[in-house]
Order: sequence, then C-alpha cells, then structure tokens
Amino acid sequence: MASAPTKETKDDDQPKREPDPNPRFTGRDEFLPPRPLDFAWSFIRRFHPAGVFWLTFIVSLGNVIESAQPYAFGALIDALNAAAGQDSDAAGRAVTWFVILAAIWFAGPLLNRMYTVIGAFVITGLRARIQEYAFAYVIDHAPTYFLDTMPGTVAQKIRQAANATIAILEVFILVVPRIVILLGIGAVLLWRASPDLVPVFAVFAGVFGIVSFVMARRCRSIAKAHAKASAALGGRLVDALGNWNLVRIFARDVHERWTLSGYISEEWRNSRNIRLALALMRIELHSVASVFLIVIIWLAVEDCLAGTLGVGDLAMVVTLSLLISGSINYLGDNLLFFFEHLGTLSDALDTTTVPHAIIDPPDAPPLQVTDGRITIDRVTFTFPDGKGVFRELSLEIEPGERVALVGPSGAGKSTLTKLIRRHFLPESGRILIDGQDIADVQWRSIHEQIAEVPQEAGVFHRSIGDNIRYGRPDASDEEVVAAAKAAYCHDFIVGRKHGYASVVGERGMKLSGGERQRVAIARAFLKDSPILILDEATSSLDSEIEHLIQDALTRLVKGRTVLAIAHRLSTIMHMDRIVFLEDGEIVEQGSHAELLAKGGAYATHWQRQAGGFV
Repeated sequence: MASAPTKETKDDDQPKREPDPNPRFTGRDEFLPPRPLDFAWSFIRRFHPAGVFWLTFIVSLGNVIESAQPYAFGALIDALNAAAGQDSDAAGRAVTWFVILAAIWFAGPLLNRMYTVIGAFVITGLRARIQEYAFAYVIDHAPTYFLDTMPGTVAQKIRQAANATIAILEVFILVVPRIVILLGIGAVLLWRASPDLVPVFAVFAGVFGIVSFVMARRCRSIAKAHAKASAALGGRLVDALGNWNLVRIFARDVHERWTLSGYISEEWRNSRNIRLALALMRIELHSVASVFLIVIIWLAVEDCLAGTLGVGDLAMVVTLSLLISGSINYLGDNLLFFFEHLGTLSDALDTTTVPHAIIDPPDAPPLQVTDGRITIDRVTFTFPDGKGVFRELSLEIEPGERVALVGPSGAGKSTLTKLIRRHFLPESGRILIDGQDIADVQWRSIHEQIAEVPQEAGVFHRSIGDNIRYGRPDASDEEVVAAAKAAYCHDFIVGRKHGYASVVGERGMKLSGGERQRVAIARAFLKDSPILILDEATSSLDSEIEHLIQDALTRLVKGRTVLAIAHRLSTIMHMDRIVFLEDGEIVEQGSHAELLAKGGAYATHWQRQAGGFV
C-alpha cells in the first residue's frame, strides 16, 4: 500500500525553497508602474540599489581605464621617438608607459570579470523579484481580467517583463557609460593635443545625439508592435496546445494550422520590419562614425605634417578615434537589443500592470465570521457587457442554514455566489456577512472564510497530496488522509503507484472526472471554513459514488452556512430551504415538501426531472 503524503512530495516539477520569514509583496497594496523605465527603476530602487551602483561603478571604472589607453599609447610612441634621437631618459619613460599600457590591458578584462561575479547575484536576484511581484500583482486581478486575457499570454508576459527589464538595465550599465565616458575623455584629450580638432568633435557629438534620438523614437513603436504580435502568437499556441484533445475530437488540426499561420505571418512581418529598421539604424550610425573617423584622422595628419601635432599625439588621436568609432558600432549592435526589449517590456506592461478592478479600502480589516449569517440587501448587478442579472435582490441566509439555489440556466445562481465572494461588485445594494459589508473588508479574507466545491473541479499539475493540502497548506499528513477518506478518494489514491505523491497531469488529465471532483471535495473538507458553497458538487459522479459523497457532504455541512447550486433537484431535497431563481428574481422559496405542495415553478421542474424529460 502506498504511504501517506509527506510535506515534500516526489513531484520533480516543484522546486524546494526555504520558508520566507519576512512576508513580502501581497499584490493588493502595491502599484506596478506601467512605463518601462519607471518599472525597471522601481525594482532597482526597492531591492538592489547598491548592487546596481557597484555594477555601474565597475563598468565606468573599466571604461575610464580603457579611455586612457590612447593617451598612454601616444606617450609610449613619443618616448620611443625620443629614445631613437639619443635621449638617455627616453628608454626609461618608454618602459614606464609600456607597463602602464600592460596594466590597462589587464585591468579592463579583470573588471569585466568582476562585473560578471557581482551580476550573478544582482541581476539574477532582480529578475526573480520582478517575476515574483508581477505574478503576485496579476494573480490578484478580478475575475473579469482572466476572462478577457488568455492565461498562457499572461504567463509569457510575466517572463518577458522580467527578462526585458534585465536586458534594458544591462544596456544602461554596459553601453551608456562607455559612450559617455569615451566622448567626455575624448573631448579632453583632443583639446589637450590639438584644440582645432575640438569643434569637429563637438559637431560629431551633436549629430550623433540627434541621429540616436530620432532613431529611438522610430524604432520603439516598431519594436512594440513586434512584441504584441509575438505575444499573440505565443498565446494562440498555448491555447491550441492546451486544448489538444478538443482539436483531435473535432479533427481540426488543419484548421488550427491554417489559423495559426495568420498569427505567424503577422509576427514575421513585424519581425522583418524591426530588423529592417534596426539595420538602417546601424548603417546610419556606422556612416556617422566612419565620417568622423576619416575627417578627424585626416585633420590630425595635416596638423602632424604641418608640425603642429607630434607623432605621439597623432597616434593618440588615431587610437582614440578608432576606439570611439568601434564603440559607436557597438552601440548600434546593442540598440537592436535595447529597442527590441523596450518594445517587449512596454507590451508586457500593457497587460500585466492594468489597475485592479477590485481593491480594498485603506486599512480594511479582515472578515471575521462568527455565525455565518449572509444578508443580500437590495443588490442590483449588471455584467460589463450590459446583460442585467439582479435588480434589488434581497435574501437572508441564517447562520448554519443550508440553502439551495435552483432555477433555469442564466437565472443568476452562480452569479450570486460570485457576488458573495466579491468577484464582482454590485451597482447598488450591499452584501453582509455577520453584519460586515464585504466591500469594506480585505478581499483575501473573504476567500479564507469560504470553501467551495466547484462544478468543474480545478486541480494543479502537482501531486494528489498537494492538491488536497491546497485547502490548508499547514495541514498534517494525517489530516490530509482524513480529508481524503471523508471524500471517499483515499482508496483510489493509494491504489496508484506513488499514492499521494502521484502527479495528476495538466488540468488533472490523469484523473477521471469523478476522481477530480472527490479531490476537490477533500480539499474543502480540509479547509474547514464556516461558509461552504457547493456548485453542482456531485455533477461528475456516478450513482454509487454520488450516494457516498452525499453522506460525506451531509457530515461536511453540519454547523456551517451552506449555499448549494444544483440542477439535479434530487441532490438538494434535504436542504433547509430551496430558493427558485428565474431571470434574476426569487420566484419562490421554501422546503422541498412545501414547494411541491405549492405546485409552482419548482414543482414543474421536479415533475420534468422525475419524468425523465430533463
């Protein structure tokens, strides 16, 4: 027989981590900036300001040292020329300048290695924090957000936001200081060697700045369009692959390929456009750098021939010009990288940083449930698409009362339970739990006090034990087993090779519908909340198992306030009260016997089901 579950299951998909003693970001009390650079800075400022400072300092120091190379090289040549002219001290100066050059060649790469070492902590830590916080923010969105956005697309954009932020940060750390320092030191060295060359250098710097700014504005919108097309393609792929069984059932593989080809073509067009734009940008930057290189070196050669510029200074100007020209081409290569990721981050933030539709009032207290009384007070609600559901609906559910909601599809049964959990906000009226308006308490605390067994039992691609323990993560192994036994799923669990450590597959595909339903019921048993919502809790069970589950649910509902949704009226016959809804209104309510005796809408539905018409 398989062993009981353990806190550390054998699921290789779940990385182990130490418990965090310091609770961090919860999602509901934070704001993620929607602008790319503000977004990146907010995480740098919060988590790694010192680390980013030291990375920038190391890179800047390396660039300063590298920028001194032309001057040292020119001084070495002057010393060698002097030594050839029988200057007795020149040989010593030449050796000194060579040692300085060797130190420069050694120090630059060493600082780059130090950047890599520090970045192993700072860069990876920053990426982890962005993913953690972005997920926490997104998962706390209202249900309408997830109804309008494909989960695969959202997951992809969380990863994209983290990776793109790091890519942009590294451009600012590695590329920007290099250009600024080279231009600054270059201007000083040119002014010292030949002041006549400084105006040419200033013109070049101005043209370079203008060209870079214009190209930045042009490339950003193209990069964002490419990122949007790429995300749409990724979302479509996830949607099709996630429903592979449906594709096979309806033999729509050719249809999916044909539909996907449109997304691929759109992504290809945008990818082509951004690469053409960036290729043009690199050509423009290369042209600017080449013109600068040719003009500045030719003027320096003329000055040297005229005797106003020494050979060593000429060597310095040539070396410095080559260094600046190479850096500009390096910038062009990295701008392709930068704008592509800037567009990706901008598109990802358009999705992930949408303001929360449901937020807690400042200093909202947690919901405290003592009795479990639920009061629906003149609630009016309309869906965002304009479909009206309730108009001044009122309903009182007594503490510990078991109430069933029945009625035709679209009557508002599920909508009412979602309003009680504050998944939607009513236009008017209020909902109270033990006298507390749920609009004035912490949203998370509402869910903590309510357990639910949904019609479509959701399970994670994790072990069975972890899926049950999701109801109460700190539950002991014995409590998990007890909940499983109460839900009549212990036997089928221990019958599997790995028992409670068996991984259920994507969306629980390795379990039958009834097994998934019983896991969801066990999870509700374990949560042990004072309020219980049953949404067709036995819909996926056969008659024999349904009878067992009904016994389990009878024990589960004792001492709790229960709100049950049912289409099969036989499952709610023994409820304390049955509320019949139609078109968002309460048509009638009472016990099963009372409603049958009344001969109204409920009795009509009962007759149809008993007669086999439904």
